Amino acid sequence: MSIAGSRFRTYRPRPSPALRLVCFPHAGGAASFYRGWAEHLPDDIELAIAMYPGRENRLPDPHPDTLEGLAADFAASMPQGVPLVLLGHSMGAAVALEVARRMTRPPARLIVSGHPAPHRQRPNDVHLRPDDGLLAELRTVGGTTAGLLDYPEIRKLVLPMIRADYRLIERYRCGPPAPLAIPITALIGRADPEVDEDEARAWESWTRSGFELHTVDGGHFHLVEYQREFVEWLTTLLTNADPRVLPGRKT
Repeated sequence: MSIAGSRFRTYRPRPSPALRLVCFPHAGGAASFYRGWAEHLPDDIELAIAMYPGRENRLPDPHPDTLEGLAADFAASMPQGVPLVLLGHSMGAAVALEVARRMTRPPARLIVSGHPAPHRQRPNDVHLRPDDGLLAELRTVGGTTAGLLDYPEIRKLVLPMIRADYRLIERYRCGPPAPLAIPITALIGRADPEVDEDEARAWESWTRSGFELHTVDGGHFHLVEYQREFVEWLTTLLTNADPRVLPGRKT
C-alpha cells in the first residue's frame, strides 16, 4: 500500500514494500528534491516524500502556525503495516523528529541531516528580513532553489512560501531532550556552515536506542552535491541494518 493523499508523494510505488523511507525536505524544499532517489533504491524500499503546504500539489494550502502543527498533520496521515524510516534534511530534521514523537507506532529509525539537535538550534531571524536579506541567505546555503531565484517571476511565487518555512523553524522551541526509543543517525557536510560536529552530535541526547554521526564531503546540500554516493550509503544503512530494528527486511 502506498501512502495516499496530498500529504505525501510516492514517485515509484512498490506493490509490497518491506520498508518505507519517508523524507522531509528543507525550508523551501519540495517533494521533487528527492525524486531522483527512487530510481536507485532497492525494489523493496518505497520512497515517500512529505509535501509541505504552499507548493506543488498543495499550493493553495495555508501554512500552519507552528512546526509542531505541521508535524502533527503528517503524523496523523502515516499509514500502518509497513516499517518506516524517517529522514529529514535541515528544517526537515526537526519536522521528522516531531513527527516521530507523535506517531502511534514509532518509526524504525530517524535519520537527520544538516541541522543541529533541536535543543542546540541556533537563533536566527531570516524570516524577518526583507526580500534581499532572505535571498542572500538562500544563496549562502545553496541548493537547487538558489539558481531559480534569479528570475523575478519565480521569486514572486516562491519567496512567501520560503519565508513561511523559515518562520516555522526559527520560532520552533522544543525544550530539553526527551529521548526516544528509536535509533538516530545524524549526518553533516564537512563544509556546512549551518551545523558543526558538536551541534550534530547533540542529537544523541534524543535517543536511548543507539546513535551514529557521519561526516561527509560537501556543504549544506551534500545530498545534492554527492547524490549518488549518498543514496548508495543510505541503501547500505537500510539494507544492512539489524533486522530487529527494521522488521520485515530480508536478510
